[in-house]
Amino acid sequence: MTAGYSDNTSPDAIVAQVRACATPEEGGKFWTLMEEDLDGVSEKARAAALAMRTEACHVDFPRISAWQLPADVRGELAVPYVEDGDRCHYLDIFYPADALETEARKADAAEGARTYPVVIDCHGGGFVYGTRELNRSFAMHLAHRGYVVVLPSYRPGPRFTFADILTDLSAAYSWTRENAARFGGDVNRLFLTGDSAGGCMALYSAVLEASSAFSAQSGIPQAGLDIRGLLLVCGVYDLASCFDETATRGILAGISADVFASVREKFAGFESTAQLLDAVSLPPTFVNTASDDFLHDENVDLYERLQAQGVYAELDDADAKKWGSLGHVYVVGLATHERAQKTLDAMDTFMQKVLG
Repeated sequence: MTAGYSDNTSPDAIVAQVRACATPEEGGKFWTLMEEDLDGVSEKARAAALAMRTEACHVDFPRISAWQLPADVRGELAVPYVEDGDRCHYLDIFYPADALETEARKADAAEGARTYPVVIDCHGGGFVYGTRELNRSFAMHLAHRGYVVVLPSYRPGPRFTFADILTDLSAAYSWTRENAARFGGDVNRLFLTGDSAGGCMALYSAVLEASSAFSAQSGIPQAGLDIRGLLLVCGVYDLASCFDETATRGILAGISADVFASVREKFAGFESTAQLLDAVSLPPTFVNTASDDFLHDENVDLYERLQAQGVYAELDDADAKKWGSLGHVYVVGLATHERAQKTLDAMDTFMQKVLG
């Protein structure tokens, strides 16, 4: 064991660990914080976060137990991107088996050795749930298609704010820019992806990287990424109501005061989808959702806004009537499902098209 609680000896070791667990809550300790970070936060936020984490563990427990991971992908697990020992400051890197870090590969690089585009994946979880382990299946299925995939954890709410989360991710982006080449990655061909809350983080990160004014206002450093495109999966994007805790409804209501409203001044003018799209010109964007995704309309709305602004965008909208129940972030939770494989193929085609 290294960071956290999951077995980091191999990418698929976590599957055996989870299968040996009797309850979702027992298994959940391998891919999320539960109560250990909630002392000292408001009672409302603590109750909301614990409820969200518990419910999500019940959803993800059978998914992770059923993972079928590609055999031609290698991983370097639990790599610190901030040297402080915090469980949430580690990342995983997945890469095709022939992109092994060897002195021979490094020596051959100058002679045209093959390199791979880089994808950084921001895992979701309602801004309060999950660590990098939650998305290993999705990341490995992308790596199987010929990408170096970097999967960071970050410190979650409600103890940490949205600004803290984005600052952690900026540090992980900087690590990637400096280290991806060791694994055959070409950061000049880099994409950001994220699902659910992670889609929001990917979108905000792209705006931050493109706007020095937003970076200065928020205090969130730029990592110097050249982002060639975004792949957004079932994301939440419009946070205007979250920054106004009196207006927040639904699943994020219990944490909005701690995670968003507490740093509202840092995000003034960058709270809504419309404001974000007015602030910068986004790179080409792939938007994925499903007809039975509870954030379906928000994802279609983003796609239509991007098109109206002249941004190259593709919409992958899976029809649950045709494919059966898919739901929220199906491509992450059910990567081996036939429809999820079609989405992964569509992501690959999109990235290759963007790269020309």
